[in-house]
Amino acid sequence: MPRSFVILILSLLLHTGVRAQLTASLTDTNRRSAIDTTIVFSEVSKFVFKNPKDGREYAYDIANIRIVLPYVKMARRLYSEVQIQKQVDSKKQYKRYRRDLEKEMKDKFEKEVKDLTISQGKVLFKLLGRETGQNSYHIIKECKNGFAAWTYQIVARHYTYDLKQDYDPHREWILELAIKYLGAEYDPN
Repeated sequence: MPRSFVILILSLLLHTGVRAQLTASLTDTNRRSAIDTTIVFSEVSKFVFKNPKDGREYAYDIANIRIVLPYVKMARRLYSEVQIQKQVDSKKQYKRYRRDLEKEMKDKFEKEVKDLTISQGKVLFKLLGRETGQNSYHIIKECKNGFAAWTYQIVARHYTYDLKQDYDPHREWILELAIKYLGAEYDPN
């Protein structure tokens, strides 16, 4: 039965234009198969999801990425600038710079960011983690303070999101598919 399942999945993947590498190792002791799959997506335009919920999430992720992408670009640029200022300035100058920058960004973007939906906020934090290589909790703690990071973590947990969670492309495979679909449109640089 497991081998027929693997053949069915491979035929579906090949039919949709997706190239897959599959490594299967069967254990004889408990007659269960342990399958490690590595999927290389070369063509995503005809991708069919087995679960309709995944298809909806894929469509929502594409729309949400398009909405939050300007904020991701700006946040990545500002995070790089803040990192440089932290190394160059004294502690007092850095604190003043960070406070002024935070006030400026709050005046400029507070209304737009507050109008984001919860799912758009989650995508924003995931993309920030993807682009910076840091989890959101670490970024907040580094740029503000530990108490603010702890407070934001409590709020995020209320909405079923963990700021301490690092971005994992295997766990976020639907988001990765959406990014791959957007191609050149998704360029955070």
